[in-house]
Amino acid sequence: MAWAVYAFFQYLNTIPKELAAPLIAASATVFVATATVMVGRYYERKKELDSLYRDKKTEIYDEFLKEFFALSFNSGEDSAKAEKDLVPFFRDFTRKLVLWSGPEVIEAFVAWKDHLAKGNPDAKSIFLTEAFLLAIRKDLRHTNRSLRKGFFARLFLREGALFLAMAEKDPNVTLSALAEIENALALQATAVQKGS
Repeated sequence: MAWAVYAFFQYLNTIPKELAAPLIAASATVFVATATVMVGRYYERKKELDSLYRDKKTEIYDEFLKEFFALSFNSGEDSAKAEKDLVPFFRDFTRKLVLWSGPEVIEAFVAWKDHLAKGNPDAKSIFLTEAFLLAIRKDLRHTNRSLRKGFFARLFLREGALFLAMAEKDPNVTLSALAEIENALALQATAVQKGS
């Protein structure tokens, strides 16, 4: 292409100026029209691919969130059975994550999974879950600008505000310590109701 442009300008030097001006104008028109069509098609194709990727990512993330919410709101089912059933699901989800997700989602998932594997649910577990969900939202091109830190705790925990206050004082507070305080508050509320 560079050679063609060079040869064209060399040719223009050899012809009379009266012919060169209209030839340059015609060539520029053809070049601009061709470039416009090529750039338009490039961006159209890119938009189609982005749409395809976003649809596939939405499907994968939705599938994960359905399982995650079902587990989060598990009402007394056998936890060993639930864990056994989730192993193939997580294996499949991880494969899809590698194929379709952006690097931020993969990094957030690995950090979250590694921390949960330690088996001690604490404040960091909640905040890593939140970081993973925020990465999913960002990968789907949603804004996270107005979501304050701790939205996940406020969304899922019975006493989200209490948890955030406890986590601010002790970043290593465990969810079992929160559960004990929640139970004590529930007993206290029951005693107050019975007393009145």
